[in-house]
Amino acid sequence: MDVKTTLRDLQQHVKWLKDEKSRMDEKGKLTGDELILIDDLPSLSKAAQQPHLDDRLRAVQTQELKREVTDARARMPKDLPTPIASNGCAFYERTNVHVAFVGPTKRAEELDRLCHTYRFDNVSGFLAVVDAQPIDFLLISAALVEDETTAFHYMGMPMSHSREWLIKLIRQARRKEVPVVFETTLDTNHFDRFSSLAAECDYIFTANEERVADYVEEAGHDRVFVIRPGIDPLRFNPIGMATEKSERVLVTNRFPVQRFSKDLLVLADGVRQAGKELLVLREADKSVKSKAPKELNDALVLAEVDEGERLKRASDWILHVNEVKASPTMTAREIYEAQARGNLVLTNYNVAVNNDFPNVFIATSALDAKGILEMFKTEAERYAHQLSGVRNVFTNHTMYDRFNEMLFALGISRSVQRDVLVIGRGDLTKAKADFDIQSYPHTRFVAEEELTEQDLLHVDYVTVFDSRFTYLDYYIEDLVNAFKYTDVHFVTKPAPEGLEHVYVERYDDVAQTLFQAAHISLGVIDGSEEIRGSGYVIDRFEQLETSARFVVNPPGTYKLSVIVPIYNNGRYLYNKCFSSLRRSSMFDDMEIWLVDDGSTEQETTSYIERLTREYSNVYTYSFNDGGSGSASRPRNKGVELATTPYIAFLDPDNEAVNDGYAELFRLMQDDSLDLAVGSMLKLATREAMIELNELEPGGVKMIDDPRAYLLKHHFKVQSIQTMVIKKSFLTANGLEQVIGAVGQDSLFFQEMFLRAGRVALVDLTIHDYYAAVAGSTVNTITKKYFDKCVIRETARAKAFAREGVLDEYRATRFERFFEMWYLVFLRLSRSEDFDDNVAKLYTIIEQYRPIELKSPRVKQFVDLYETGQLQELKRLYFDAYM
Repeated sequence: MDVKTTLRDLQQHVKWLKDEKSRMDEKGKLTGDELILIDDLPSLSKAAQQPHLDDRLRAVQTQELKREVTDARARMPKDLPTPIASNGCAFYERTNVHVAFVGPTKRAEELDRLCHTYRFDNVSGFLAVVDAQPIDFLLISAALVEDETTAFHYMGMPMSHSREWLIKLIRQARRKEVPVVFETTLDTNHFDRFSSLAAECDYIFTANEERVADYVEEAGHDRVFVIRPGIDPLRFNPIGMATEKSERVLVTNRFPVQRFSKDLLVLADGVRQAGKELLVLREADKSVKSKAPKELNDALVLAEVDEGERLKRASDWILHVNEVKASPTMTAREIYEAQARGNLVLTNYNVAVNNDFPNVFIATSALDAKGILEMFKTEAERYAHQLSGVRNVFTNHTMYDRFNEMLFALGISRSVQRDVLVIGRGDLTKAKADFDIQSYPHTRFVAEEELTEQDLLHVDYVTVFDSRFTYLDYYIEDLVNAFKYTDVHFVTKPAPEGLEHVYVERYDDVAQTLFQAAHISLGVIDGSEEIRGSGYVIDRFEQLETSARFVVNPPGTYKLSVIVPIYNNGRYLYNKCFSSLRRSSMFDDMEIWLVDDGSTEQETTSYIERLTREYSNVYTYSFNDGGSGSASRPRNKGVELATTPYIAFLDPDNEAVNDGYAELFRLMQDDSLDLAVGSMLKLATREAMIELNELEPGGVKMIDDPRAYLLKHHFKVQSIQTMVIKKSFLTANGLEQVIGAVGQDSLFFQEMFLRAGRVALVDLTIHDYYAAVAGSTVNTITKKYFDKCVIRETARAKAFAREGVLDEYRATRFERFFEMWYLVFLRLSRSEDFDDNVAKLYTIIEQYRPIELKSPRVKQFVDLYETGQLQELKRLYFDAYM
């Protein structure tokens, strides 16, 4: 037994008890700092003392540890390819900003490339720096005890000497009129540890939007900003990614995964079901057993830091679960880094991942994870998806982007803009059309005949658009991004069968190359001169060897029509919706109708064209009037266009999971069925399974009287995206969705159950619904929303009257729905719209008269409106929630 250790631990507890007694005697308030002290107290449990109590147990544990480390080391793949290092960056440059820094050494090294960074050991050192050089701001970056820091090593301990001296440092900075900035990525589990320090600073940057209000309250000012992770282009990049990758799946979480180990095990189970090699990076500390879930012990690998990075680069897939799900901004840094390398990423649900990276695969079940890992049928498909991640990260998510965002918030403008000159050659109409769709914003077009040396002097990069080729949306963006992780004179496209994402000494065609303007002349453009020796070749995508842009696929013979209503959400259509359909076992038997309701974004139009070009079973129809305001019109049109006996609906920002449509289609081969219905997983700040009543666990329940079932369960609805429906049933009954309404699919569901002869209920999740809204934790409800509600309720009242169930709906559903839905949404509307919105809600009630109101809140609403007491209504239903 280690008496000294036990005695020391007891002394710490005794001291805390004495301090706590003094605080209680003084009736002092328990602060966040004191809560941290409680967390930091050593455990006195038997388990914590066990290594000191039982030498035989220690020997057994030592032997088990030795075996685990040996086995983990033996699993480490041999002969990993040597990574090709970046030679620098030709896009960004060091900013002329001077920053005094306290925090992790790694962050200091990063800042050295972003700006002029000054480190110091103490307050006196800081004062010496300020006296010698004007400082734009003092940056304090949160660090834990285990981090190597520049100074003030114990800053994360609220009552430590480090914290005391940090507070003195902040006061000296104020005296010197140097703004103090605090930044943290540790708000997942360590908000209380740093909040009192942050409150002393002039500006606060957090990775977690959910913490903004907490910081504002504690700091007493609103200079609190959200800042996401940003990758270092020189460390994390796709150089060499096209060579010697394995289909293995590598788990990169740090252990323990405190709250979501279940998610990790579910995804790992899916990996094993898919027959993929699963490896789990073990903690580097060889002196303790791994804290990974025991179910993964047989996959642990032990690697040194450099080896671990080589292993990541040599793996197609990175599996990393997020320990924060609800934050709209906070995503694990590893997910950014993995995409920058060109890894495919498999993760659990996270709001920020869904908002920022639709190309990242989110799985909510082992079956879905298995489908994701098996979805790519060709190397080209997989490679193209990997490169979409590279594009996403290097366009918006480098450490330079983040630092510029910080400077902007501080009122220091240092944004970087690189201009591209595009020279049109051949058919200028065709070349200009390709130029107009480019996603990169800072471009200028000039015909080759009009080009002068002066044109080359006022831009950063130059390329040629030759009408022999078709240049797709991301052509320039991808070429420009390569300059962010290489220092070369030109970036080019590969020759046929040539190597990709490697350094090269020459280019084949100026019409496939982007040049640094400073290194070229008119002779390079016309081919009389050539640049050699300093180039980089990217991938073969985003350029076609043809002038064809859009094709119409010929009719085919299919079994199921999937209708996707589209309006300005092309990136999600491509990466979420369509990618999920690709995982279906009956994808080749699907006729997929992309019905555009009048999108106004070029990106969406381009994605529709891209899918039609890449897949022969994709068909399109477009309305060109700017949109109808709801998904009803494109869905109705899709039913009209469908050529198969069965219909399924899927929205572009949702995903079909668990091969659900194939299972529903199989059931629909029973000709007595009009539709088959599964369940929906709603993913928002919380996860919720939306399912109908009376499901057979793991099985199928046949409903022989759907009308009676609907009435019995008070008109409860299910998403129409969880269904396969017989087309002849819809057309024979004249069932369509109400155009211009919101929530029209709920009425459509109810009408189907009122008309159907027989329905199958399946205990299976058919689709995932991503309900969280990007960039906001609260939805603002507009007047148009309530207009659309009036349209729906007017149609519902008429439909239920025709069906003879209006009285039943009034008695069992209407008031509860009005109270739990409309009155809640009224609170979320704008103040200036309140009176109009109240009038519209009253119009909804009018549709159901005569009605005997029983709900006290609904009766109160009607009474106050009818007596003209709108101010009292506003006080009750709006002002009280502000």
